[in-house]
Amino acid sequence: MTKQVENTQKQSPETKNSALAQETDGDLMDVAILSELASMGAGHAATSLSEVLQQPVTIEVPRVHRAPAHLLLKEFGLHETPTTALYISLASGPECDILLMLEAEEARKVAAMMTMTPVEELDPSMEASATEELANILVGSFLSAISDFAGLQLMTSPPERIVDAFDSILDFILAKNSMLYSEILLFDILFKASEKVSKCMLLAFPSPDMQRNLVEKSKVMAGADMAELSLQTVGT
Repeated sequence: MTKQVENTQKQSPETKNSALAQETDGDLMDVAILSELASMGAGHAATSLSEVLQQPVTIEVPRVHRAPAHLLLKEFGLHETPTTALYISLASGPECDILLMLEAEEARKVAAMMTMTPVEELDPSMEASATEELANILVGSFLSAISDFAGLQLMTSPPERIVDAFDSILDFILAKNSMLYSEILLFDILFKASEKVSKCMLLAFPSPDMQRNLVEKSKVMAGADMAELSLQTVGT
């Protein structure tokens, strides 16, 4: 989990819930709640991948953060790095575009893990198929966690694979809906299987409607936590 969450867990219940209520009082989604959703999604995805690969797979989300859309290209500094991205949009429910991004070398490592094939024996079609399957599993698990949390019915379109420079891919997505996105959610992800580690990034571009839904749900959760704390305090 992220360092922010680890620090929160060390706080007293009063401090934790006060901070949560303050964070969710505005129009931004709380990083701690996003981290919990990411953790649940990662757990579901790891179970699915373990079944597919017939071997233990763990997925960690060491960092969850937010970034304004207009500063996104400065966030990574990867610029011309060759990158494979899987672009998925929602077919129903509030609008949200999702990018699963892997540097070219990482994409081949993940594809080798998914196909249980040595990297040097991968062909382009195997790599494309494996990364698309990974996107379906990972994004589907992440959205399932959001659906359960927010009470939304979220269905995705088939993934679209894009191979280009890192900044060119982000430019394409931002230009597609430049007036829609104000804040981007970023999740760093680590895959571990057979003592091999691969990494990728998941970027979610929620529409204002989805952001409002998640913020309101966060406020409800923060209020419930505060009420429970009050009852515990009265009872002592």
